[in-house]
Amino acid sequence: MTLYGRDAVLRELVPRMVGLHHTKRKAVRQEPRDEVPAVLLHGGHGSGRTAVLDALREAYADRVPVAAVDCAGVRDDDAVDGAAVSNTSPVAELLTGLARGLSAHCPGFGRLRLPRLLTGLVAVSAWHRGELDEQACARERVEALLTDCGLEKNPERARNWPGDVLDRIGGWGTDELGPVAAASVQLFTDRYLGFRENRAVRQWYGGLADVPTSQQDDNHVLTALCRAFHLGEGMRRRIEVHLVEALLEDLRAAYTGWRHLNAAPRPLALLDNVHTAAGTELLDLLLARRVTAAERPDPLVVVAATLGEPHGDRYAGAARWTAANVPGLREWRRGGEPGDPAAGLVTLPLPPLDADELLSMMHVGEERAVRQEVARAVHRFTGGSPLGCRIFYDALDAAPEPAAVEPHELTRLRLAGEHVTELMLAALVPDAGLSSYLVLLSVAQDAAAARALAGAYLTRDHQAGAVEEARSHLRDERWPQPGRPFVGDDFLRAVLVDELRRRPADATDPPQPWPELHELLRRHHEDRGEHAAAHHHELAAGRPAEPARWLAETLHGPATDRWLTDLWHIARAPHPPDPAWADVCRATASGERDGTLAGADSVARSVNRLLHAVWYAADPLSVPDAHLRGRIGRELDFLSFEHPTGGRALYAASQDWPAALKEPRTPDSAVERREGGEEGRGHAIP
Repeated sequence: MTLYGRDAVLRELVPRMVGLHHTKRKAVRQEPRDEVPAVLLHGGHGSGRTAVLDALREAYADRVPVAAVDCAGVRDDDAVDGAAVSNTSPVAELLTGLARGLSAHCPGFGRLRLPRLLTGLVAVSAWHRGELDEQACARERVEALLTDCGLEKNPERARNWPGDVLDRIGGWGTDELGPVAAASVQLFTDRYLGFRENRAVRQWYGGLADVPTSQQDDNHVLTALCRAFHLGEGMRRRIEVHLVEALLEDLRAAYTGWRHLNAAPRPLALLDNVHTAAGTELLDLLLARRVTAAERPDPLVVVAATLGEPHGDRYAGAARWTAANVPGLREWRRGGEPGDPAAGLVTLPLPPLDADELLSMMHVGEERAVRQEVARAVHRFTGGSPLGCRIFYDALDAAPEPAAVEPHELTRLRLAGEHVTELMLAALVPDAGLSSYLVLLSVAQDAAAARALAGAYLTRDHQAGAVEEARSHLRDERWPQPGRPFVGDDFLRAVLVDELRRRPADATDPPQPWPELHELLRRHHEDRGEHAAAHHHELAAGRPAEPARWLAETLHGPATDRWLTDLWHIARAPHPPDPAWADVCRATASGERDGTLAGADSVARSVNRLLHAVWYAADPLSVPDAHLRGRIGRELDFLSFEHPTGGRALYAASQDWPAALKEPRTPDSAVERREGGEEGRGHAIP
């Protein structure tokens, strides 16, 4: 499957920046020729951010120096400080990963050498005497650098780094860190750097003006750099700045001479999850050092990915492009305010797949082609999420007869023995404990309802913290903030509700009997005087009679807008785990079951048909056809003549609701208006 909507990054943008075709050994004119902007891809969960970076790594890994690091894979500063290991930091770990990737051997290219960065990392890795955790950290980091950067062929000697350093120390005195730092640097530069590299490294570090040392010979500068790093906080940040400078200076030195003249393909750094504290800090450092040395551009191509929109004004000066409109790079120049680091950045959103892209993706061949309504149901359920679309695609491709699959059977599909929504949930919420909480809370309409569920279905030890833990997770992972409904993202909620619906009533994590669960929530909202919310759960439990009766009784009230909002809210109830639900719902909506409403008048029968039609049409896996949408319009039109004062609003709804359900979106008249004129959530139907 191609990277629909993302090909511009893989096929156009990055090849021009690197100077090499993404699949062929064919040079591409490098753009721009001097300074290269960093690219920041952004999108929500399942938007394909990591997939794009993985595709770039696979395309270039064996042809140019490529480093791929996951910024979410390092400990944050609190964890580091809590472990009392002062010779590491998130930025130092990420720079170690970049060094290992960029220095890997590439056939036809050779191996980059990064002597300044590696010497700096060795220096800050020095440990205090007797600190075994610090010593273990130094061993792990230096061993990885020596072996992955091709400096040491003997694995045993790489593992014995701390012992070799200690052998070089003549005496300790009262200093527990300085001798280790000096011996580490001396051992590394003598053993692994040539004469010219050694001299260049010492001259470069000796030229740093802000390293706190009273003696400016080379050894004292690197030892002072180590001491400052171990102090943590602001002092550590200053040293991390120099480590980033060392990386960029090494790359400048590596791309002079024949590489510059021949426009050799540029190295590529792929940074995933830069929305984390460590990732944000590293990207900010790279951008800041580039603007400081703008007259001496480095060759590094940086493609980063962040979850959600870039926050606040941090990158206000960045250029904003779209995947559908990637302009020429040849004329790119920094914009924004002079000296603004963000002016060296280009942001590129990764939007959801549109319906046409999904239809093209789902066409797997004439004999096995998926029906259009199935592809449309996939788009409604996932909201165009590449993650969800890919899982459905693979499951349909693996099905014996994909052309025979009905829309409401999609979530019954399996892939590699697991239900499709299981796979989606594992990708969207990897933590099993949290996903279990969220599955239970997915049908809650607000935080109070979520707490009621936790109190009824979780053990006492978990009742108090489950809701807050779920809220914190949704906030930290940049999902829509819990409100109404509690899980605000349509795709995530659809996955969670399907998992809740599918789990048996005797499940133990925790037990979740569908009818009893919704009866509990019905009572909860009824006790609070929230009648529409109560009938929402009555309908979800598979008992439509009472919601239909209540809607018929309240139709003639003066607040027709409120009635339409209540109708929509009730009809957005998740359907019960009944395989016959869709058939019964459609039959009721078409009037085939009017005879079951003994004694009902024409208004009650119309409201019952309307409720079932909207319930079916609003379901995430339904594809309401023209007949069903027309039925909704005709019922609302009929009711407009039956209302003494609100006929105009009902007639307007008869025109808007069928069109809204086709798009699909929440009808304008169904959007809840809150006090002060603030609109409630008007999400598109998933």
